[in-house]
Amino acid sequence: MIKILVIEDEANIRREVMDWLRFEGYAVIGAENGRAGLAAVHQEAPDLILCDVAMPELSGHEVLSEVRSGVDSGQIPFIFLTAAADRGAMRRGMELGADDYLTKPFTHAEVLNAVHTRLDKKSAQDAQVQNQLDTLNLVFAEEREKRLLKSRIVAMFAHDFRNPLNWILMSSEILRSQADRLTPERRDRQLDRIDSAVHQLLQMLDDMLTVAEVESGRLGFAAERVELPPFIETTLDELRLMDQGAHRFTLHTNARRFITADPKLLKRILANLLTNAMKFSPPETEITLSIYEVPDAICFEVQDQGLGIPAESLPRLFEPFHRASNIQHTKGSGLGLTIVKECVERHHGVIEVASDLDQGTTFTVRLPTV
Repeated sequence: MIKILVIEDEANIRREVMDWLRFEGYAVIGAENGRAGLAAVHQEAPDLILCDVAMPELSGHEVLSEVRSGVDSGQIPFIFLTAAADRGAMRRGMELGADDYLTKPFTHAEVLNAVHTRLDKKSAQDAQVQNQLDTLNLVFAEEREKRLLKSRIVAMFAHDFRNPLNWILMSSEILRSQADRLTPERRDRQLDRIDSAVHQLLQMLDDMLTVAEVESGRLGFAAERVELPPFIETTLDELRLMDQGAHRFTLHTNARRFITADPKLLKRILANLLTNAMKFSPPETEITLSIYEVPDAICFEVQDQGLGIPAESLPRLFEPFHRASNIQHTKGSGLGLTIVKECVERHHGVIEVASDLDQGTTFTVRLPTV
């Protein structure tokens, strides 16, 4: 059954709209203000939202900003209810991602028409996406492995890119529309969210380019003299920003200052291993990067206190898209460790893994120094 959330602080209007929708066979949830409405979005996962603009606690525009920035709620059709046909407010709502406006007083027919239109449009969009995926499946049917790679990359672009982009748009709108009300701390938090999202997008783009180069046989190796301390600090700073303080990063190193390596490939190795550690470790746990030398090699060791890897998954860990049984519901492309292995092999190095379930995982990369 289709579920509709009505966020309206005027009780008479809220009850009347809810009765109209129930009579049409919809499951209906009511919320008396913006804050209660946001809680209902997270608890009930509605298929469509009707929301007043001027409300206590949170305005309709603030509710919409939060809904559009959510991973699971970003695509929910959103219709504003407003008592004033103010063009500026309407334009701002549309810029934030509203799908439609209803001006009070509205009729039974106007509400149902707007609801039907938005639900039909969402259904058509979902069908179009499914049709595109079906078309991709047909196009690549003769080359199953390539089809699998390409369709999953397309899915990753379509899904994973949307979330950081939404964060950027929402934070930018908050900075623009609430500049005179933001404390320095809140302003810096929005700027950090933008920076974090940009770094996530850049890392995903780098991964996609690396995969494309591997598939086309064009992943090269351009060794040069790398000054290790600033290289490592820059990499860790970017990952700390992406992590937004969720974990503690610790660096241990007694290695030489300069090494010979391909800096682009070395960055992909460290970024993917550390990102995996962030993704599969509980908040506030420690992620350790240790750099040390053994005879004829320099070692990069990434240790976390996360979920661990089941023993049956270890032999297939570096295969494209392989995901261990205990992380099936965690988002990700399944390409990170494949990329790491390719980059390590271009250095004529090796990668090893040791893991205990619910205790953590340690990846050790050994790159030759001679």
